[in-house]
Amino acid sequence: MEELRIIISGGGTGGHINPALAIASIIKQHHPDAEFLFAGTPNGMEATLIPKAGYNFAPIKVSGFQRKINPENIIRNVKAASYLAMSGSRAKKIISDFKPDIVIGTGGYVSGPVLRKAAQMGIPVIIHEQNAFPGITTKMLAHKAEYVMLAVEQAKKFFDDKCKVVITGNPVRKEVISATQKEA
Repeated sequence: MEELRIIISGGGTGGHINPALAIASIIKQHHPDAEFLFAGTPNGMEATLIPKAGYNFAPIKVSGFQRKINPENIIRNVKAASYLAMSGSRAKKIISDFKPDIVIGTGGYVSGPVLRKAAQMGIPVIIHEQNAFPGITTKMLAHKAEYVMLAVEQAKKFFDDKCKVVITGNPVRKEVISATQKEA
């Protein structure tokens, strides 16, 4: 059997990173030889948490756009736009070098360029949305995904009938479920 290769992209908060780690853990239970590469921002929590969990990490510079307009945020948005302009080529390099069978996004702005480029390259994309109110990245890319996995039924109303939506709940790592109170 050929080895399963998976890129998982998501970050910014533990709410995106922990489900990504849980998804990898669940896949590992069924495919022990699966190989993973996580793509995330070089300065986000994921840059520390993913390698600490024992997974390979590929950085991609992306930052979110600020919605409140003031001089400081205008500067941040110019920087975000420049990162976005370069993110497609970085995502393509990550994907081309790793050659994944599938790409999974767990949210956060960093997953956008990776999922978009994977879909353009003909690689199946799956999105997991942890929130009842889906994030911008999820809503923008849902139509490119093979499946959009939702944590809660209420989130389903934000997607049109063309999206293949599956209610899965939020994945939790086995070590979290089986942890003692002291370990927790």
